Amino acid sequence: MAQSAITIAYFTVVEDERTGWTGGLLLLNGGGRPLEFQCTLPVRPSRAHEILFGPTLRDHIIGEVIGPLLVKKCRTPIGFLCCDQPESLIISQTVSYPIALVVEAAELEEGPITDDTLIGSSEVALAGSTLRVPMEQVDAVRAMTEKLIDLPDAIEPFERIREAIKEAQSQIARSQNVPTPRIADAA
Repeated sequence: MAQSAITIAYFTVVEDERTGWTGGLLLLNGGGRPLEFQCTLPVRPSRAHEILFGPTLRDHIIGEVIGPLLVKKCRTPIGFLCCDQPESLIISQTVSYPIALVVEAAELEEGPITDDTLIGSSEVALAGSTLRVPMEQVDAVRAMTEKLIDLPDAIEPFERIREAIKEAQSQIARSQNVPTPRIADAA
C-alpha cells in the first residue's frame, strides 16, 4: 500500500531513580517506519526543585522541560504527536499541531485513565487503539488517522523509545563516568 505523507511523533519520558528523567521522541511515517529519533540526556531535579515544584514536579519535567525541548529539536515536520503520559498534553500550548494521549499505552504506564483525567476531550481510533484528543483538535486528528491505514500499531512505538533510551544510557555509561546533569535554574 502507498505510504501516507503524514508523520506521527511518539513522545515518552522514562524515570529512573539512579539516572533521572530521560525523554525520547520517535517520528514515524504513515507505515510506522522511523524518520527521526531524539532523546535527552538524563535530567535530575535538584532537591530545591523537588521542594519548590512539590506535587507538580512531574508535570514540569515532562510537559515543560523535556517535551518542548525534544519537539523543538525535531528537524522533520510533525503531523501530530502521541503521548502515553497525561502530563505531556501541556506541550500543546507551545506547538501548532495536535497532541493525543494513546489511552491503552497510558493505562499500561499510568493506570486507568478516566474521563476526569481529560476533560474536554473526545476519542479517535488509530490502529486498534483509542486516542484522547482535545475537542478542538478532533476533526484534524480524525482526518489524519483516516490516512494512516498502514500504521500497524499505535502502542508499540512507545516500547521502541524506551528500548532506545535504555541503549543510549548503557552506551553513555560505558563510554564515560560523568555525573548526571541537573536542571538549570527553575522557573
